[in-house]
Amino acid sequence: MDNAIRIQLPVSVTYHAIEEVLKKQLIGEFIPKPEAGTDEAPYAQLLDVGIVKSSAIANEVVLAIKIKILRTMLKRDQVELFVQATLDYDQANEQLYVQQFNLQSRTSSGLYNTALEVLANKVAYNQILKKARIDLREIISKELGKANSTLDEGLVLKGIKLKGTVETVRIHEVNLLPNRLLLLLEVQGNLEADIHDLLSLLPAQ
Repeated sequence: MDNAIRIQLPVSVTYHAIEEVLKKQLIGEFIPKPEAGTDEAPYAQLLDVGIVKSSAIANEVVLAIKIKILRTMLKRDQVELFVQATLDYDQANEQLYVQQFNLQSRTSSGLYNTALEVLANKVAYNQILKKARIDLREIISKELGKANSTLDEGLVLKGIKLKGTVETVRIHEVNLLPNRLLLLLEVQGNLEADIHDLLSLLPAQ
């Protein structure tokens, strides 16, 4: 078939779904990551991570990161870090990533907060945020598979049966909404339509 079409398709991804990916990527990681052949102990270990949309700024999210401090001077079983992060989209690699961030610690000690923030900001981007990239290719490939599975069998609409193949899917826009991430996809493929009930397509008299 050479009946190429292009369709813009909005796809929603909940922050909970993104959070599950971040948990898988980050929980248990040491900061900094131990290198082979060195005896230097890490500063901290990541225990948990969460993500919500920022209520203050349109293109920002808030990452809540729980860490265990391992070094003697700042040692604590659990500390919460809050990262105000600006997200951007890497079109070439189809990845959502943190472009800019501001990190804060919230404990009862102002001096401890300051010392921890200096330490955390020193290693946060390379050790945490650089790894916290969301690969959207997996989401795209799943949508592509669903679409082709449906079209292979034939998608029956009112009076029409569509068959064909979706060949490419590209992300055109990424928008942060209060409870989800909205991806605007451009879908390109080949379709043919088999009209089996012309009367149902005509306007009502």
